[in-house]
Amino acid sequence: MRIEAEPLIVFARVAEAGSVSAAAVRLHRTQPALSAQLRKLTDAVGEPLYRRHRQGVRLTATGKALLPYARAVANAVEGAQLWSDEQGGLLRGSLRIAASMTVAVYRLPAALARFREAFPALRIALLTRNSADAVALLAAGEADLAIVEGPVGEPPAQVEIALYGVDRLVLVVRPDHPLKADAALPLSRLEGLQVVRREPGSGTREVVDRALAGAGVTVATALEATGLDTVKQAVLAGLGAGFLSASAVRFEVEAGALRVVPLASEALVRPLTLLHHPPQLASRAARELVERLLQEAERAAPAARASVAGPGRSP
Repeated sequence: MRIEAEPLIVFARVAEAGSVSAAAVRLHRTQPALSAQLRKLTDAVGEPLYRRHRQGVRLTATGKALLPYARAVANAVEGAQLWSDEQGGLLRGSLRIAASMTVAVYRLPAALARFREAFPALRIALLTRNSADAVALLAAGEADLAIVEGPVGEPPAQVEIALYGVDRLVLVVRPDHPLKADAALPLSRLEGLQVVRREPGSGTREVVDRALAGAGVTVATALEATGLDTVKQAVLAGLGAGFLSASAVRFEVEAGALRVVPLASEALVRPLTLLHHPPQLASRAARELVERLLQEAERAAPAARASVAGPGRSP
C-alpha cells in the first residue's frame, strides 16, 4: 500500500500531542477519524507505529523512525496553507522561537521589536531554555526556529544551521575577590578556583568545561545554578567566580559591582548558532525572520569580531 499524506500528518500531530484525544482537539476533528487515519498508515507501513497506554500513545521503534518524515509532510502542508493565506500581503499567524538564555535576554528582544513593527499582526512567542532544551523544542516541532550558544553537533532531521554571531565569555568576580591580574592570565592559574557553574545542558557550561579541560584545569564547584541571572546573583553574593557572557555583565562591570579577570584564552569565544527548517518546510514568518536575523548578523559582524577580540587585541 502507498503511504498517503493525510495519515502522515495525523501521525505527526498525534506524536506531538501525546495522545489521539489531544490531537483531535488541536486538529478540530473527531477521535474516530484520527484513529482511522492511524490504522491506514499502520497498514501501509506494515508494522506497529505506536502502543496505547493510559496517558496516551508511545511510539514504537518503527514509529520513531517514521516520525521525521511525517513531520516534514505536516510542516510542508502547513507552510503551503500559510503561504496561500498570506498572498494578500498581510503576514498573520504565529511564530515560536526557542532561544538559549543569553540570546533570549541580550540579543533577540531588539531584533524582535523591529520584526514586530514590520509585521504587527504576527503573534510571537519567545521560549527561553538552555541550549540543549531549545534544540529539543525545535526537533519536537514545538518551535519554528532556535538560536543557541556554542556549536551544534548533529542537527535534528530536516533542520539547517547557520552562524548567527559570536559571543565572548568572561570570568567575573566581586571587587574584593583575591584573584587579581593586570595582564591576561593563562587558564592554568584557575586551578582549584571556586566557581559558580551553569546547569548541565547549558551552552555556557559546555564551552567553559571544554576550555578548562583543554588546559588541564580543574575548578571547584561552589554552586551549580540554573540560568545566567542566578549565576550572576551568586557571584554578587560572594559564592565564587563565574563565567558569563560579556553582554550579560556589562552593566554590573560598568557600575563596579563586578570585576572582569582577564584571561588569555581563545577557547572562551563561542559561536551563536541559528537552527531552522529548510525554506520549503518553513512558514513565511519563519523564513522572513531567519532572513532578517542573518542579514542583521552579517551587518554586525565587524563590531562583533572587535568585541570578541577585546581591548588591545586584533580581531
